[in-house]
Amino acid sequence: MEKEVVSNSSSIIFIAKLDIFNLAKNVFSKIIIPKAVIKELFEKSSPENEIIKRELKDFLIENEVKNIKDFPLDDGEKEAISLCLEKNIKTFLSDDKKARAYAKSLGINVLGMIGILFLNLNEKKINKKEFSSLLHKLIDIGYYISPDVYAEIIKTINEG
Repeated sequence: MEKEVVSNSSSIIFIAKLDIFNLAKNVFSKIIIPKAVIKELFEKSSPENEIIKRELKDFLIENEVKNIKDFPLDDGEKEAISLCLEKNIKTFLSDDKKARAYAKSLGINVLGMIGILFLNLNEKKINKKEFSSLLHKLIDIGYYISPDVYAEIIKTINEG
């Protein structure tokens, strides 16, 4: 199990929309989120806000960033990556392509929604059918996967 991870808002929103914090807890001991991410999460009223609020304090931990780096990213991503560097947290939870590239360039591991699903599949916390169902729900709620990546995921599931 990964220990702590820092997240931006998009991954938290997708976890909440699918209501799969239980699967995230199989992978992480806690998810640390900077103030800018909290702000982004609650900017708009949405059904998943209640699910996110339920996880605050116990699993989602708000943390202040002392030294925010000036990356050309949104505030949430900028603070999250800065927090990884500041707290020496090795993994960044994000599905934002640009933010993931910045984190990787700084030597930070990145993981996204598909990674959480695969880790749960590999640990036999979910089966292939559940994986596939969650993947399709993710796509249905607006998660973008290129056709090539989708084909690779399906191939990996079927071979596994």
